Amino acid sequence: MKPGMNRYRFLVLAGICLLIFLLAAMVINLLSQLRESSRAAEDNMQWSISQIDTEFANLDATLINQIANGSFTDDEIQLRVDIALSRLNIIESGRAAEIFASSPEAAELLAAISSFSRDAVALSDLPGPLNEARLVEMQQLVSDARPYVRDIALLGVRLSAQQSEMRRDNFARQLSRTGGAAIVLLILMAGLMLLLDQLLRRAARRDAALSASSKQLESTLAASLDAIVTANEAGEIIDFNTSAERVFGWTRDEIVGHTMEDTFIPHRMRDAHNNGMQRYLKTGKPRVVDAGRVELAALRKSGEEFPVELNITTTQDGDATTFIAYIRDISDRKINEQKLVDARDRAERTDKAKSRFLTVMSHEMRTPLNGILGVLDLLKTTTLSPQQERYAKIATSSSEILLEHVNEALDITRIEAGELQLTLQDFGLSSFMQGLVDMFEPLAREKDLSVSLDIEPAMRGPYHADAGRIRQILTNLIGNAIKFTNQGGITLSVSGIHGQDETSLRFTVTDTGFGIAADQLEQVFEDFFALAHNDKRQSRGDGLGLSISRRIARTMGGDIVVKSAPGEGSTFVLTLSVLRAKDTKAKAPAPLETDVQPVPRCNILIVEDNSINRSVLSDMLREMGHDVHEAENGLDCLEKEKQADFDVIFMDISMPVMDGIEATRKLRINGRNAKTHIVGLTAHGREEYREQAVQAGMDRFHTKPIRLDALQVIVAEVTSGQLTKLDVSQFPQAIVEMVDILGRTKVRGVANAFLSELETLIGSLRHDDGQAEPDPLAETVHKAKGAAALLGQSELEEHLESLEREARLGRIADRNLWANTLDVGAERARASFDSVLGPESDTPL
Repeated sequence: MKPGMNRYRFLVLAGICLLIFLLAAMVINLLSQLRESSRAAEDNMQWSISQIDTEFANLDATLINQIANGSFTDDEIQLRVDIALSRLNIIESGRAAEIFASSPEAAELLAAISSFSRDAVALSDLPGPLNEARLVEMQQLVSDARPYVRDIALLGVRLSAQQSEMRRDNFARQLSRTGGAAIVLLILMAGLMLLLDQLLRRAARRDAALSASSKQLESTLAASLDAIVTANEAGEIIDFNTSAERVFGWTRDEIVGHTMEDTFIPHRMRDAHNNGMQRYLKTGKPRVVDAGRVELAALRKSGEEFPVELNITTTQDGDATTFIAYIRDISDRKINEQKLVDARDRAERTDKAKSRFLTVMSHEMRTPLNGILGVLDLLKTTTLSPQQERYAKIATSSSEILLEHVNEALDITRIEAGELQLTLQDFGLSSFMQGLVDMFEPLAREKDLSVSLDIEPAMRGPYHADAGRIRQILTNLIGNAIKFTNQGGITLSVSGIHGQDETSLRFTVTDTGFGIAADQLEQVFEDFFALAHNDKRQSRGDGLGLSISRRIARTMGGDIVVKSAPGEGSTFVLTLSVLRAKDTKAKAPAPLETDVQPVPRCNILIVEDNSINRSVLSDMLREMGHDVHEAENGLDCLEKEKQADFDVIFMDISMPVMDGIEATRKLRINGRNAKTHIVGLTAHGREEYREQAVQAGMDRFHTKPIRLDALQVIVAEVTSGQLTKLDVSQFPQAIVEMVDILGRTKVRGVANAFLSELETLIGSLRHDDGQAEPDPLAETVHKAKGAAALLGQSELEEHLESLEREARLGRIADRNLWANTLDVGAERARASFDSVLGPESDTPL
């Protein structure tokens, strides 16, 4: 029977015993009172007390009689005195004394009678025979005492009657209470008996349910898909279900009595298994036992090793421990997982290959575009006929649109990697939209299309947002409108609603083109979807513009929707929430035409491996009136910079022999032009090399192609002394945010602590002989990795993550190589901190 049921039975029996004890105590008390009442009747104290008056009367009569006759009999007198005194003694002791004990009146009477006793005893004890004088004196004593004796006798009778009455009342009350209590106790006993009966019935039902559950459990274990093995403390198998027979190949009769160690534990794991069992039995600390599901290897009867998922639990039977192992064969799952991993790896390789292809193609296409746009800018500086000027504008507009498409290809990789960054700036909406109209007007005029602009007066701005991304979206929408329209025109309109701090802008691009079928309204936003005319000719080649535009819009918190019908044109609506700028003199976003004041003649070095780009850039700068020198790569740059002082160095990022990053770093350390303004140029995106450019020491960073107006602004800023350093508002973003929240001093303290811990880690790697425990080292590396992530050091974070993985596996290949890698990363991190926080000596204390 279960311990809980035993406790219930014990409590019921204890209650019954307690009731019996209480009933017995009440009966004993009742019998005691009954005896009290019976003894009072037997003693008949009323008669004994009343006799004292009679005896004193007899004594008085005897004395009077002898005095009158003149005959004195000593014996008779003595007898009567003794009888009177004995009666007096009765009322002074025993039950009579108890009756008089609580009466003050009795105490006074007894005191007077006691005085007679003393005097009578003293008189009767005088030597010699009795004479008349002694008899007269004795008679006088008796006469004096008789009133007191009569009063005490009457008082005793009255008190005795009262006490008898009280005892009878008490006995009656006690008898009533005892009877009532007996009835209650009998009811309680009956209730307890009923409760005990219910408990017994419940126990019987539980036993039946337990028996049924036991049979059901046996059936469940037999039908379980998992192998279930039960073993004792010695590891001997005491139960083995049907699934275990199927999984391991042993029958129950064959394996029961054998140990797990000798049957299905692989040889290489037997020592660990035995040590783990003993450790658990001694300490009770779970590692595999009672630690949830773990994946291990097991042996079949055939000797084949296979992967299993194992969960071991324990039960206690007294002091003995029983182990229950739930084992699942996961061979098929592991095979499927490996297939999925292989498929994932193939997909990742394909995706990376696609991203590399897009990156390379965008770079390779931007490089010749640099030459085309540069030559077109130079061409516009020459004297042209109206027709030639028109051709130049068309070629420039087409090249700029092509450049936007190249940027789209690069944006794909950024969006898919979650690395698309927004650059916020103040801009005026009117000049911004007019610039778009001016850019597309030559292309629209070629098709005899009109382009009109309508901006609500209240929506003219200025605003604070990523104007470059907004222009990119609208460029796609306007470009598509022109391509899909053969007659009529394109209307651009801007409306919106002003909130308290933000404005919801609504950019609408409406055309009179072919229109879009209802079933294709959402398809046009899918990757690589291209609309076709009725003759099945595609009007757009890549099918990426609208897809990328919607992704960028949603990244900015907005969206793009379309309304269209075949033959009725299309309307694309871009909605964005933007902040209103406080500066009412906000500038339109670059690149727009900018009037630049004439600048002094500068000495400029161009470092570019592409001869066409180098030639075009040189011609543009010479056209501006500057002295230009050329270098083919970073190594050539270091040689040329030793020969002259330069005002500006235009440094290409990607070059053979030595790239621009390495050349800038060496030039900043000990070059003759260490303080010269360096402008980084790249055909890749800005984000790819922003971090390295900052760390190397570049002052600016510009994406190819670089236009004539941008060159004029850069050189003008250098000569005026108002240099604009490389925009670090986005790098490293984590540090910038920390500075905004904690302040520069605290962030410098965090950075210094991180660098100190990193130096300690590097030192431990250099001096460690490889015998250190892997877990502590892995935890140290993990801590450093978290700090690197917090401080925005993504490259260093990746190195630390790889080192942590090797440390946890206990197979660090070359510790010195890792130390050198982290040392380089630490230097870059220090430069990164200095770029945002300033040199450590300049940080306020």
